Amino acid sequence: MPSDSDDSISERGKVLTEEELDLTRHDNVDELDDGRYVVSTGGSTSDEATEAREQVREARKSLDSSAGDPDDGGTEITEMEVNAWLEDHFREVDAQYGFHATAKFDDGVSRHQVVSNDVVTSFESLLIWYAQHVGGGTPVEDVLGILLAESSVSVRYPVRTLTGLLKRYDIDRDDSIGDLIEAVSDEEAVALSKD
Repeated sequence: MPSDSDDSISERGKVLTEEELDLTRHDNVDELDDGRYVVSTGGSTSDEATEAREQVREARKSLDSSAGDPDDGGTEITEMEVNAWLEDHFREVDAQYGFHATAKFDDGVSRHQVVSNDVVTSFESLLIWYAQHVGGGTPVEDVLGILLAESSVSVRYPVRTLTGLLKRYDIDRDDSIGDLIEAVSDEEAVALSKD
């Protein structure tokens, strides 16, 4: 795989470093609470973050007051109520795509929420988050490759991804499939990406 410094790699196609994955470093991201962030698609998020924090506080107060003390006969929050709150929350989000995932992993429970106007950014965020939790220190791109290869889902890649692979190994129409196999034989895995 080409290095991040390779000028031929687009910003969208490069492998992200740990620093780039640290959401708290970015100006357009504000942390609401542990593991929850507001991501703005443009400009500063301070007003949005303040509003979102206030909504979270109000929702918690509302849930706390409705739940009461179970020993006092107060009602508990049901899964249906949580789902309804999340549905209402996402209907009000000013973005085309978003998700809130809560998952149990070997090391505990983790939540991840993203809202974006970019469908690829939303999907990448979910994949990276999942791979980081199940990978056990294995690089994210390797985890994703293994998961896709081992799943029963047959992935169809655009033809340009194969063209990009052939270009990286200087394979052209005059070369054989054997030449391609020889070119990649020392690799543990190959990246199918544009260009």
